[in-house]
Parts: sequence; structure tokens; C-alpha cells
Amino acid sequence: MRAQRPDAETVQLQIAVRKFLPARGHGPAVWLAGASHIGETNYYASLQTHLDAQTLVLYEGVGEHPRQPKHRAGINSPNVPPLLSRVSAEKASGGASLQVTMARSLGLVFQLQAINYERTNFCNSDLSVAQIQALMQPERKVVSGGAGSGKPPRADADDSSFQELLGAMDGSSVFGALAREIFQIIGSSTKLQAMTKLALIEVFGQIRGDMAQMQGLPPEMKRLFEVLIRERNKVVLADLKEELRHASRADSIAIFYGAGHLVDMEKRLRHELRYVPVEEFWLPVFSVNAEKAGLSNFEISLLRSVLRSQLAPLNGE
Repeated sequence: MRAQRPDAETVQLQIAVRKFLPARGHGPAVWLAGASHIGETNYYASLQTHLDAQTLVLYEGVGEHPRQPKHRAGINSPNVPPLLSRVSAEKASGGASLQVTMARSLGLVFQLQAINYERTNFCNSDLSVAQIQALMQPERKVVSGGAGSGKPPRADADDSSFQELLGAMDGSSVFGALAREIFQIIGSSTKLQAMTKLALIEVFGQIRGDMAQMQGLPPEMKRLFEVLIRERNKVVLADLKEELRHASRADSIAIFYGAGHLVDMEKRLRHELRYVPVEEFWLPVFSVNAEKAGLSNFEISLLRSVLRSQLAPLNGE
């Protein structure tokens, strides 16, 4: 991810799509197609065009889906994650997850509503919610208040952080409900929309390296990132290795995952499979035009200064 300035008044978030080939020998191309979960319609249209041109797309989608063989001989029908069904239900009922609310408030669209997963070359490659919970709580530890304390048992901090994330995403937690209200307020003001998008661009543009290894994170958050990024990446790489056994040199396989996964994913491609990058292109996710939004140079400078001071410890600065 990077923040770019296509002109003097515009700041833009961009995400790379990078091609890899075997350093030695012959083998299919592997594309790391980074995704933002919210963006402009043109961004998703460009991603869709690229993904549709690949032999196989291994995509993220946490859900209670069955593990299935994914090589081309086993692809007879679309494998759509349950989350997509929930999004369709939201369209019918008028409800919305936090991500849908966030996208709408910023004048953007949500990935699961913009990308068509009903393609025969799309195959889910991810963990289920139950598998993630098991990894967060491998020994099923329970923390209680002690004998006679009268306090009910509770999950330990690792599992609690994941449950809190789920509650925030589906809006069932206090934080999730509050966040939805805040985004609705943001959506009522063009200037607030622009400030929020600019903040997101600055934050994502300043994140460097593997998010699971960012310094300054609380232990429970670090563990959460390790599971959500590294453990899920292991699943994708295992699926990719299986696919490579069935692929021809002319094939191309895309890994379509959130951009935060791809620093670690690229390391795995390089070290475990001896693949090297050979080309890339950058797609604009969304932009902010400061002049049109009525943002002054002082407001922009103040926002950047605050964000950089907050992010510096996480980047080890």
C-alpha cells in the first residue's frame, strides 16, 4: 500500500498487484492481488478484470465453509463464502455491517458487494471462524474470578480480542454500534468524508512491513494479528502448493487477499517456493481532492502530524 499524489490537490491510496515467477525452472505465474475492503467502483472493476483473466483465484473469506480440493479438476461450481449470503440479506433487509456502513458513509463501496465471486475460477482459501477461535485459544483456557469470588468464567484475553472484533464488524457490540453511528454522522458532511478518507490514506500509506510484527502493540492484539494474518497465510500457501502440482507453465494463479496479508505472503513465496517478483502495477483505491473538499493546508498538516506521531511507535521509530 502507498499514498500517492497524482496532482497537487489530490491524495490517493494505491495497492499493488504483483506478479511472481519461479527463480529457477518452469512453473505458472503467481499474482499477489492486494485488496482494500472498501474502495471506489473503478478500483473493483479493474481488480475484477484482472482476476477474471487468471486460471485460478484463491481468495479470502472467513466462514463456515467446507474445505474442498481446489485444483481445476475439482472446480465445477462457484464456492462463495457464507459472508456473501449475509451481505445479500443485508441488501434485502436494509441492514448493514460496519464495513458496509463505513463504505456508504464515505461514498465508497464494500468489496463483497463490488466483486463478483460467482466465477468458476474463484476458490475460497481461508480458515473458518471455529478454526480461528481454536488458534486463538489452543488450550481452551478459561479465566475465572477464583473460588468464591462470584465472578463468572470468561475467555482469556486472546479469545476476547477476536470476539470483540467479530462484534465490532457485525455491529452487535457496543463499539460496533457506536462506530456505525459515527460513520453515519461522517456521511452527512462532505468535509468529514474527505477528512476521514485522508486519515485512512495516511494511516495505510505509513504502515511498513508485516502488520503482525508491528512494535508497540499490546500482546493480545499482536496475537490477534498473528492469527488473522500469518495462520491464514499458511492455509493459502498450502493450497497454492497443491495447485502448483496440477498447474502447467501457461497457467496463472492469483492470491486475492487483503493488502495487509501480502508482506508476509511475499516472504513465503520467496523463501518456501523460490518465486521472485517480475512485474507489478498499482491500482488507485480511492482519492481525496483537498480543494474540492474545502480542506485547508493547516487542517491537512495537523492531521498528518497527529497520525504520524501515533504511528511512529508501531513502526519502531
